[in-house]
Amino acid sequence: MYLRYFSVSPSIDTYLTQLLRPPDDLHAVLVACQHGELVGLAAYECLANRSFAEIAFLVDDAHHGLGIGTLLLEHLAAIGQDAGVERFVAQTLTENVPMLAVFRDAGYKLTTSYDHGVVDVTFPTLADPGAQAAADLREGSADFTSVQRLLSPRSVTVVGAGRNPAGLGHQVLLNLVRDGYAGPIYPVNHALPPGEMLNGLHAYQSVIDVPGPVDLVVVAVPAKSVLEVAEAAAHRHARSLVVITAGFAEVGGDGPDLQQQLLDLCRAAGMRLVGPNCMGVANAADDVRLNATFGPALPPPGAVGLMSQSGAVGIAAVEYARAAGVGLSSFVSAGNKADISGNDLLCFWERDAATRVCALYLESFGNPRKFARIAGRVARTKPIVVVKSGRSVEGARGARSHTGAAATPEVAVDALFAQAGVIRADSLSDLFDLVTLLDRSPLPAGANVAVVGNSGGPGVLAADACVSAGLRLPELSEGTRAALEALLPSDASTVNPVDVLADTSAETVRSCLEIVMADPGVDSILAVYTPVRPGETDAVARVLAEVSDAATKPVIAVMLGLVDAPAALRDAAGRLRVPFHSFPETAASTLGAVARYSAWRTLPVGTPAELDDLDIAGAKQLVDRFLAKQPNGGWMSSSAAAELVSRFGVPVVETARAETADEAVEAADRLGYPVALKAGAGELVHKTEAGGVRLHLQDAPAVRAAFDDMDRRLGADMGGAMVQRMVGDGVETAVGLVNDSAFGPLVMFGLGGVASDLLADRSFRILPMSRQDAANQVRSLRGTPLLFGYRGSESVDVAALEDVLLRTAALAEALPEVTELDLNPVVARPDGAFAVDVKIRLEPRTHALNLLRRMSPR
Repeated sequence: MYLRYFSVSPSIDTYLTQLLRPPDDLHAVLVACQHGELVGLAAYECLANRSFAEIAFLVDDAHHGLGIGTLLLEHLAAIGQDAGVERFVAQTLTENVPMLAVFRDAGYKLTTSYDHGVVDVTFPTLADPGAQAAADLREGSADFTSVQRLLSPRSVTVVGAGRNPAGLGHQVLLNLVRDGYAGPIYPVNHALPPGEMLNGLHAYQSVIDVPGPVDLVVVAVPAKSVLEVAEAAAHRHARSLVVITAGFAEVGGDGPDLQQQLLDLCRAAGMRLVGPNCMGVANAADDVRLNATFGPALPPPGAVGLMSQSGAVGIAAVEYARAAGVGLSSFVSAGNKADISGNDLLCFWERDAATRVCALYLESFGNPRKFARIAGRVARTKPIVVVKSGRSVEGARGARSHTGAAATPEVAVDALFAQAGVIRADSLSDLFDLVTLLDRSPLPAGANVAVVGNSGGPGVLAADACVSAGLRLPELSEGTRAALEALLPSDASTVNPVDVLADTSAETVRSCLEIVMADPGVDSILAVYTPVRPGETDAVARVLAEVSDAATKPVIAVMLGLVDAPAALRDAAGRLRVPFHSFPETAASTLGAVARYSAWRTLPVGTPAELDDLDIAGAKQLVDRFLAKQPNGGWMSSSAAAELVSRFGVPVVETARAETADEAVEAADRLGYPVALKAGAGELVHKTEAGGVRLHLQDAPAVRAAFDDMDRRLGADMGGAMVQRMVGDGVETAVGLVNDSAFGPLVMFGLGGVASDLLADRSFRILPMSRQDAANQVRSLRGTPLLFGYRGSESVDVAALEDVLLRTAALAEALPEVTELDLNPVVARPDGAFAVDVKIRLEPRTHALNLLRRMSPR
C-alpha cells in the first residue's frame, strides 16, 4: 500500500469511487483476473491538458514478475491513444523497482526525472518500433513456452479411446503406443468397466480418475460432451487440450457459441487449445515420439515444422512428406484455430532448435497484420513456406475507386507475403519441393545457376526453365572452362549449360560438378541426368548425394523420367539427401523462389519513417465534421479530400473551388493560364469517362465555355468545379489506399492517368510501411524505368514519390475512417511529385485493438 499510495493509510474509499464511476473519455480502468480472482489493475485519469493522463497500477504480490503489469500497460496505452491521450505520466517511488521495470521493459521512450525519492515518468501512448518489438519478443517467448508444453507433454490422456478400430480415439491411442511416446498414456472412456485394458494400458472412466499428472488431453468424444471433458481437464490442471471432435464453428447453428464456451473455459483455466475439428499434434523428436493424431505413421524425424489448418489436407501432407523423404520436427493440425494458430507456431519454431524450416497450409488469417509482423521477424532467420488456399474467392467490397477495385484478397495476400519474406507455394507438392531444398541445402548467394547434364536437349530445357524462373545462366570463368575441357571429350560442351555427354562415367560427373562448384560466379547447380547407360543411375545418384553433402552451394538433382528418387539419394531414415525432381521445370521454379527469398534476407530491415510535420488533429477534425453531416459515410468533395491529404503533407496541385462560371474564370485568372477544369463531386470517381475533365484551357472564354458545357451535361452530378493550374510534363503515377476488413489498410502504387486500369501496373503494401518498403514499392513496377530516365527522358524525383507513399501510409494509420483513397494521377517530375486529383471515401469506424497481445492466463 505504501508503494502504491506513498502512504500506509490511503483513502481507499475515495480511490475506489474514482475507479468505479461510469466510463467516459477522461478515464479508463482495466482489471486482470485469473480463476475468477482479481490479480491486477491499471487505470489512467486525464489531466487538465486532456492529451496527458496519469496512470497507476496494482498487481497482486503473488503475481509479480509474470508480465501482468506490462500486458495491462500495452492495452491501456492503446485505449488511451484511441481516446486522444498522447502521453502517459506516472509517479513512483525509487524503491518500487518492479514498477520501474514495467515501464523500462515495455520499450517505450521514457522521459524521467527525480525529486525527493519520487521518479516522474512520461512516455507516448503510441508504441514506436522499439516498444512494438519489445512486445513482440514478450509474446514470442510466452508462445514458445506454451507450445513447447503442448508438443513435449509430461503425459497424454486420450478421452474417447475405445475398442472400435474405426474410432478416432482408438486410432490416436494406437499411434501413441505404436510410435513409442516416451511418457505415460492414459486412455479414458466412461463406457468401459473399471479395470478395463486398452492396447495394454489401464483405462479410466473419467479424467478425474487418472492417477498421474494430467498434462495433454486429447478429446475425441461427441461435441455435446466436450465441455464436460474440458471442465474435468481444467480441474486436473491440464496444460493443453487437443479437440479432435467436429461440430463447432465450422457447422454454424449453435456451433460457434459452443466453440466460444470451450475457448473461454480453456482461457480461464490456462489451457492452450488446439482445434476443435482437427487431426491432432505430433513431435518426432527421439526423446518425445509424440504421435497424438489419427493419421498414418509419421515421417522420420527432421527439421521441418508443419501446420495444416485442414485435417484432411494434414493427413495428405504428412503422408506426402513421408513418401517424399521430408523429415518433420513437429506437426500441428490447427482445425478451427480457436486458440493455437500459425502465429503461435511461428513463434515456437523461431526458438525451436530442432526446426530449420516452417511450413504452413492456411485457409484463412485470423489476424493478417500480426502474421505479417511475426513472419517478417521469423523469416530473417528461418524460411517460411505457405500454401494459402482460396485464390478464386472474389472480393465483395463493391469498391468504386481504382485502388479499391484492384485490391482483391489475393493481392492483399501477395503483398503480405512479399513484405514478410514468406515463400508462397501453389500446391502441397510445391511446398515440399521448397522445404526440401531449404532443409537440405544452403541458401544460394545469388541467382546465378549452372546447368550440368549428360544430354544437350534436357540441358537446354533446364536453361529455359531457369530464365523463366528469374534465374541467370552466367558464363563460366576461363579457369572453369579450361578444367572442364581438360577432363571431357572434345565434343562435350563446356559452356553453360554444360553437356558432359551420355557415356560419361559417374566419377567424371563428380569431377565436373566439383569444378563448376568452385566457380565464384556460380551460386547453385542444376544437375540434369538422363538415364542412358544401364546400371549407371544408382552410381550417379550416389555421386549427386555425396557432392551435395559436401557442398556450400545448393545442388538440385533432376533425373529425367524417374518418378521416385533412387535409394542412393536417401539416408538410412528415408530422408532425401539432395533435392530431387523428375523434370527441370519444377526444379528451376523451386530454385528461383528460394533465390528470391535469399535476396530478401540480405535487404536491410526497414527503418520507420519519422514524419513530424503531420497535422493529425486537424485531419481528424475534418473527418469528424464530415461524418457528423453524413453519419453513414460517403465520398468527400474534391476540395475537402485535397485539404485532408494536405494535412499529411501530400503535395496537391494548387486548386480553387468554383460554384459558377464567373467564379471559375476568377480562379483561373488568379492561378494563371493554362488551367484544368474538373467536376467537383467526390462521388464522380471516373471523371474523364463522364466528361468531367477539361484540360489546357488557355483563357477566360475557354474556362467559361468549359464550365457551361460541363454544367449542362452533368447537371447536379457536377458538384461545382475545381480549377487547377496545369502541371508540366512528367510521369503519371497513382497512389491509393483501401482499408480491407481483414488486412487493414493496403497502400497502392502504380502507373496512373486514364490508362491506370488498362495497364494494371501496380503493387500493394500492407502497414506498417518502412522507408525500405516505399523504396521497393516504387521500383517494383514493370514501368519503373520510366521514372529513371527512359530513352533519354529526364529522371523524376523518386524520393518525392516515396515520400507520398509514406505520408499516405501515415494517413491510413491515423484515420481508420478512410476506407478508400485515390491520388490519380500523381505527376512525378524532376522537381517533385504532385497529386492532381484526390478522391476519399469515409466510413464511421472504430479502431480495433487487434495488434495487441491477448490477455490469457498462465
